[in-house]
Amino acid sequence: MKLLRLKNKEALAVGAIIVAALLWSLDGLFLRPKFYVLSAPLLVFWEHCLGLIVLSPFLYIYRKQILTLRKKSWAALFWVSVFGGLIGTIMITKAFFAAFAGEASFATVVILQKLQPIFALLMARLILKEKLSKEFYFWALLAILASYVLAFAQNGFNFIDFNWQENAALFAFLAAFAFGSSTVFGKRLANHLDYKAVAALRFGLTSVLAFILVLFNGDILLSQEISSLQWQFLLLIVVSSGAGALFLYYFGLRRVSASAATLLELFWPFSALILDYIFNGNYLNYVQIIALGFLLIAFFRISFISKAKPLSFEARVITGQGKGKSLGYPTANLDKDALDMPHGVYAVQVFIDRQKYYGLLHFGFKDVFKADVSAEILIRDFEADIYNQTIKVQILEKVREVRAFNNIDELKLAIENDLLFLKKYV
Repeated sequence: MKLLRLKNKEALAVGAIIVAALLWSLDGLFLRPKFYVLSAPLLVFWEHCLGLIVLSPFLYIYRKQILTLRKKSWAALFWVSVFGGLIGTIMITKAFFAAFAGEASFATVVILQKLQPIFALLMARLILKEKLSKEFYFWALLAILASYVLAFAQNGFNFIDFNWQENAALFAFLAAFAFGSSTVFGKRLANHLDYKAVAALRFGLTSVLAFILVLFNGDILLSQEISSLQWQFLLLIVVSSGAGALFLYYFGLRRVSASAATLLELFWPFSALILDYIFNGNYLNYVQIIALGFLLIAFFRISFISKAKPLSFEARVITGQGKGKSLGYPTANLDKDALDMPHGVYAVQVFIDRQKYYGLLHFGFKDVFKADVSAEILIRDFEADIYNQTIKVQILEKVREVRAFNNIDELKLAIENDLLFLKKYV
């Protein structure tokens, strides 16, 4: 039953990212073009400012968690806000504005966005050390190629025909890099903070940065030119493709790898084609239909192999409070800076002095609204003193999510059930 619940949550995470991508499709086709006569930075500022108002309660609710963030997490937030929030959104907005004004084709914008997974896959490998299977990369490449065909089979475009002096091409290319890298750093941040707080922090910092930009370039004065109808569309963006979509996206990103997340975002061209057919009557040719079939197959396979290969890391054992020992389950507390992974309780292998042991790793907040973070490991059949030693830990499987307990008896029962989970490995 535990395994079934975990799989259901992972399926829900995949679905959340796909829904977010669908909302971004609606934005590009129907909402953002309503503002093409305005300044792109001004639109991005108000989009994030209004989104911050919606998400601001989470800054208070999760304030204690936010205060525990390390420098690495704050650096990730800054990257996500600058590239994903500010630069990426401005660039894709400018690209759509240029396409809407007839300066370039929408196909140019769409195909260059297909470079986003390439940037994300490379950075996920370099920064998050996501060691993915050969099968994953096969389906990743297939998804990217299928998206390419979907975008250009109608017009006969190919990559070498791009006019890089067209602003739309350059804007879309920069947006692909910004969003791809933002996915990777967003994953790092979501590993250490509740997804609701991540979304609120991103909108908060991006709002500040965008305000500085529009204040410096004078665009803030153009706010008076926004019509009442455009304000209504702005609010619609906030609750759909803005704060709403990002809320769903970070929910999913917490439970799947950064590499899988950016590939699932390729649902964007698929949904855009369907919407284009429904509302504009544009049909797919037979080549595009075949590409669509391959894209759907790739989505299906990626959703089942989205987990990275077993993660391993080294961490120093530090002094704890001795609560585990008082319960009859002595644990080794680990230096939290060594862990860059989602919160949870994991079945693990532990290597100490070239000997292999099995155990349970707890990493996360003990209470959802408090800042007490625990990174401790219960090693089966091991009693030696290993304080200040560096041990190697390899993740085998996630047992369950971290949760708070009403009393000690509930906690002990949970530990006993978790230890039973180890029997499949011992």
